[in-house]
Amino acid sequence: MISSKHPAFAKLAAKLDRARQELVKIDGYLHSIKGSDHPVNEWARDSALALGVHNIYNGIEDVMLNIANDIDGYVPTGESAHQDLLDQMSAAIDGKRPALLSSELYGLLVELKGFRHVVRLRYGFDLDASKVDENLARVRVAFPAFVEAVASLERLMTAEKKDDEEPSGSSCAP
Repeated sequence: MISSKHPAFAKLAAKLDRARQELVKIDGYLHSIKGSDHPVNEWARDSALALGVHNIYNGIEDVMLNIANDIDGYVPTGESAHQDLLDQMSAAIDGKRPALLSSELYGLLVELKGFRHVVRLRYGFDLDASKVDENLARVRVAFPAFVEAVASLERLMTAEKKDDEEPSGSSCAP
């Protein structure tokens, strides 16, 4: 998890833990219906899982908003703000931070953002069980990768730099 040695990261551990708890709730729900003698209500199953994926993505986005605000000093606004935030997090900000999102994680999060949009704005009317399952599988990959990306960013930002040492392989000619 995150060590919170950098002030901008101190509040992120609790946000990531809330998203992790959503995955725990999803797993608990799936366990409770597995092997049940009662028929599973597919609408209820799909709605519950979709809302869980929605909530986890919201948690991820909330962490990215904090990084954008506290480290980058800029939070996207406007109609394309959600996509702009992903784009911002996939880019290195010179003098501030390296890219948070790898191209693979970026792609996963773009898909999850789109699914969250369907869940949020269509109120589950058009939920497709296969899409719900695809996005649950996607969030199971994306969430731990995102947690590691945040932890890695903090490690990089808190690493002690030895000013008196030159990078290996470099030489300065007078």
